[in-house]
Amino acid sequence: GALWICIVLNPHCKLEQKASWLKQLKKWNSVDVCPWEDGNHGNELPNLNNALPQGANTNQENMGQCKSLEYQHLPAHKFLEEGESYLMLAMEVALIGLGQQRIMPDGLYAQEKVCRNEEQLISKLQEIELDDTLVKIFRKQAVFLLEAGPYSGLGEVIHRESVPMHTFAKYLFASLLPHDAELAYKTALRAMRLLVLESTATSGDVSRPHHVSSVVPNRYPRWFTLSHIESQQCELASTMLTAAKGDVHRLETVLESIQKNIHSSSHIFKLAQDAFKIATLMDNLPDITLLKVSLELGLQTALTAAFSLPSSNPVLHKL
Repeated sequence: GALWICIVLNPHCKLEQKASWLKQLKKWNSVDVCPWEDGNHGNELPNLNNALPQGANTNQENMGQCKSLEYQHLPAHKFLEEGESYLMLAMEVALIGLGQQRIMPDGLYAQEKVCRNEEQLISKLQEIELDDTLVKIFRKQAVFLLEAGPYSGLGEVIHRESVPMHTFAKYLFASLLPHDAELAYKTALRAMRLLVLESTATSGDVSRPHHVSSVVPNRYPRWFTLSHIESQQCELASTMLTAAKGDVHRLETVLESIQKNIHSSSHIFKLAQDAFKIATLMDNLPDITLLKVSLELGLQTALTAAFSLPSSNPVLHKL
């Protein structure tokens, strides 16, 4: 089914070919047993050379399938069965690809390519104006990614070296917020984690913290793009802080997530500055909760800096 989606959405083929393939798919769908791909049936298969990424490495080109879907060249109003358009299918496949869990590859070039591919695809998606039908697809995929198993990068349990979902979650958050704020925050908060910086990370039953086999050894892999990833994590947190202004409960939830997941004191300090600016942005009275968030993050930065000093430092003893 996934293979045929790629074929039908191939932007390099003519509408007549797509119509022929659709007719053939309907024919095959009407039989109880899949047809043999022998001499009698193989000649009915379309040429896949332009439909699939060529020479793609699983780690480096995980989103190659999505990148091949140049949906802006497809007839957006050309409908398939049951009201599904090519644009809807392309959007859904892109969201599935972006949300897949994948291990960070080795090497600077490969890691930069992962970030670049993701950002390029999201940039294309941002050109699409979301209507009610596309919003339904976003909701469906967000729920699926949150509840899915090991194939989802937004699942409850992920591999320690899984590519972070900060950039993708920021796009999902902005897209879902006007329509389903609860789902938008749930998705963004789940994506805030950065397990590669944790001293230990659970990879098994999280309800049994003392289960020895569930603890991954303390090993820091070589992530050359880590500074960029941490910046994206900070941007996601700042986006949530801005959107949560005036909502005490959500601001407290976002603050807890920042304190738990962000390890860079410089980024925590930046978020303290952002919170202060957001709180005092208007001419009317400042947002007291945001000011408290700013203060707590500022204190956290100061404490982090103090405890990084030598133990003989008099400032540390006073604290």
